[in-house]
Amino acid sequence: MPTQDNMNLQDGEKVVLGQGGKETATYEDLKASDESHQMHGFGHPLMQKGPRQLVVFESGDGAVLKDVMGKEYLDAMGGITVAHLGHGRKDLAQVAFEQMSKLEVSSNQRNLTNNNAVKLCERLSGLAAQAFPEMDGSRVYLTAGGGEGIEAAYHLALRYFNKSGPLGTSYGEGYKKQKLISFRNCYHGSTFIPASMKPEFSDYGWKRWMEGHGREVYESPSHRMFSNIDPPHELFMDVSKMKPGENVGQAAARQLEERILQEGPETVAAFVFEPVQGDGGAVDMHRDFFPLAKEICKRHSVLMIADEIMSFAKTGHWFGMELYGVCPDIMVISKGLTCGYLPAGAVIYQNYIWQTAFNNLSSKMMLSDVWQHDYTWSGHPVCSAVALRALDIIDSENLIELCAKRGREFLDILKSELEGLHVVQQVRGTGVMLGVDLISDIATDIEQKVLLEYGIVLRASTNKHCLLLTPPYVMTDEQFKKVAESLRKVLRSFATLAESAISKSRQH
Repeated sequence: MPTQDNMNLQDGEKVVLGQGGKETATYEDLKASDESHQMHGFGHPLMQKGPRQLVVFESGDGAVLKDVMGKEYLDAMGGITVAHLGHGRKDLAQVAFEQMSKLEVSSNQRNLTNNNAVKLCERLSGLAAQAFPEMDGSRVYLTAGGGEGIEAAYHLALRYFNKSGPLGTSYGEGYKKQKLISFRNCYHGSTFIPASMKPEFSDYGWKRWMEGHGREVYESPSHRMFSNIDPPHELFMDVSKMKPGENVGQAAARQLEERILQEGPETVAAFVFEPVQGDGGAVDMHRDFFPLAKEICKRHSVLMIADEIMSFAKTGHWFGMELYGVCPDIMVISKGLTCGYLPAGAVIYQNYIWQTAFNNLSSKMMLSDVWQHDYTWSGHPVCSAVALRALDIIDSENLIELCAKRGREFLDILKSELEGLHVVQQVRGTGVMLGVDLISDIATDIEQKVLLEYGIVLRASTNKHCLLLTPPYVMTDEQFKKVAESLRKVLRSFATLAESAISKSRQH
């Protein structure tokens, strides 16, 4: 178990890296190199500069990570919410090695592909149809990750509406449908389209691009490409917007339709959402919302794009939308597809979109008929082989059922340790997506303190007041209890500091 006593090496001692026992670097060497060369995601230079701030992992086994100095950590995040099966599975590494030895890469463009990509698309289409009858005959586009999957889904939506007109024309009547609506508190990725959907990302994306035109222009429906509604959850809904007799699900659905009408139905291409908001703090949605949203989107010819990047195989179902019994038009998955062993993702969409977007073509191939979209790593044979094996493991070991069971057990442990603490507003969970909502914006401080002092890896959300935990299926009750106990100690210390500060302010 990770403790502060597990630090086996002293400052300046050599760290043995790689094979053959060759001394290549000390921790201080690695730290200095990291400060000089690497940019960290969602980081700040000060996080790398402290005496023991930087954590350099070297190996992992199950739910345990080990750094280059021998200190052990409990990985309550599962990598970046991907390590469903835990670390160090040799069977997945062997699949990658064997495929890499046979065929390491091939093109997936035009009329080229590889056997693993074909098998993976068939497998995912079958899983989607198993979950939703409407997905029977669904098509699949393979990606290397979630953010680029969202980009591809948006391009697919544009393609669908562009081709909705008369046979053989370049643009149909729906060519004006380009806008996207999403939830506040969302996270869909960091590339341009996904980042533009998150209102808190003000330094890049569409908001940054339009800043020079002035707020009035940026916020006007005629210029605005991205807009948001409140998520249907009691802590994230602006209650002042609710009408008498409405629950949060009904209020959010009404907001969605009002926003579509405000923007102009002829301009809105899709509503993009997470079934359970991940980065936002494992925020599940009111059960009334999605059935109503489905009716609204159908009424106004707006596609529903479910961001299942984090929720895939993590909620006690293959797809998070199974929680609500509503089939989206398009689903984007990633993370759990290979369980972290290689990057992979997919866009799965209903057959009617294919029929309009790609079959409603002229008999002569035109440039406008070509799918002007692709990624270098789409359908990568090694990633596809690992994904197929990961899906086999999840299926054969009944891990979807285990996920639901472990999630309930983990949530009970977390609630027993944290509920009632002064700084905790809510503890919630769906499957192994677990969230702790705090009363103030101290989540990043909590994340760092529990990491550096107790060896617990978890994630502060970008909203700064939620903590996210997505432990591997293989984490034991004993290990998770250690996570919860450590988190309780840190949260209690912050509560004591807050009360002390309040007391001092009153004295003055």
